[in-house]
Amino acid sequence: MIKRLLILFALLTTSFLTGAQEQKHQFRLGWGDMMYEHAVYAPTAKHVFEDPSKISENYRVEELYGHKYLGHFFAEYQYRLNDLFSIGAQFDFSDIAWQSGLFDRTHTLVEQEPDARYSRFALMPTARVTYFHKGPVSLYSGLGAGVLLSVSNNTEAAFAFNVNLIGIQVGAGHWYGALDLGMMNAFAGETRIYMLGSRLVSLSINYAW
Repeated sequence: MIKRLLILFALLTTSFLTGAQEQKHQFRLGWGDMMYEHAVYAPTAKHVFEDPSKISENYRVEELYGHKYLGHFFAEYQYRLNDLFSIGAQFDFSDIAWQSGLFDRTHTLVEQEPDARYSRFALMPTARVTYFHKGPVSLYSGLGAGVLLSVSNNTEAAFAFNVNLIGIQVGAGHWYGALDLGMMNAFAGETRIYMLGSRLVSLSINYAW
């Protein structure tokens, strides 16, 4: 009986390892930071005076406030060509919103301006190189390039690319977790920069089959 159980265990283990090695597909969902957006689209300083009576009654200053940074939500599919290379595509969505208004000398809102909101959609074919794999741990780097649509009062298109400098994936079987360090960028000419060094850190949950 014990011998049969050992044989069955060995067969199941071999089947599991073989299945893991033959996994060709991977789908992942993740979230990344918006450090670039936090720096560029930051709230303005509050103009508060110690003695407002010394300031003209006609004083008005515009301030940006109430910022909301959704972050980058992304989904990616990868097809493994061999142990080293895989290709796929990634969709990324990010969103920023804030309020603005005119304040008087006592820092009282006297005129509310229209809210601002930027929603950005990026679609990029991707390629990845997995240069280390041992046990549950894999190290990889990758590159994606495609198009970004920035939607606010109007819709603008821009070239987008994402550089994954290094990624670490940990897991077994079908489920994995990953941490990526890189930068996502999008621009249309020298004066139209939509993001530069955004999504420096990304976390994702991956399913492979």
